[in-house]
Amino acid sequence: MCGRYKRKSDRQHIAEAFQIQQALEEMCLEPDDDISPGSAQPVVYSGEDGTRQLELMRWGFKMPDHLLFNARSEGINRWSVWRESFETRRCIVPADSFYEWEKLRKGRKYEFTVPGRELFGMAGIWAPWKNEKTGEAERAFAILTTEANATMLPVHNRQPSILEPRDYEEYLNETKPPLHLLRVLGDEGLAAKPMYRDTLSAAQASLFDSL
Repeated sequence: MCGRYKRKSDRQHIAEAFQIQQALEEMCLEPDDDISPGSAQPVVYSGEDGTRQLELMRWGFKMPDHLLFNARSEGINRWSVWRESFETRRCIVPADSFYEWEKLRKGRKYEFTVPGRELFGMAGIWAPWKNEKTGEAERAFAILTTEANATMLPVHNRQPSILEPRDYEEYLNETKPPLHLLRVLGDEGLAAKPMYRDTLSAAQASLFDSL
């Protein structure tokens, strides 16, 4: 599962890491250490000419009674709500780390990183979506999740599907949906760091207390 993540990298760092050639001078992109569903975040996707593009998209699809911001990778090619997006509108979500709250011990929060990779890419899908507040069409995305590896399992039974850099091109541009890339990250592929209330921002502490 992924309900919060961090991105401290700026647009230039993201452009270099994901080999994006477009001009980004007009994109306002500040680092964010507490990214939540519903916010607009940078997403890498393949343009009509096959080149990689970076665009701000809304994290999550607004449903009648909830926000749908994660999608299970298992069987995604069979779920009608996700199938078309996975076949034709795949994307990569840049992140430096993500957070998870341990359910067995109330209030324990962990930050997960990928050793050796300051910036990594989470597999995602996107689709056109109507903003109910403005009535305007925009693009929204969801992060794909897999079963947890041994590092994550004591905290939660799901984790984001994290792609290897060598797989970015195939994931974005392969005509046949690349289900084989939605694999569980190896046990050594994640590092967990416990966080404590006195180290959190005011907003994080408020959420921390509500759990």
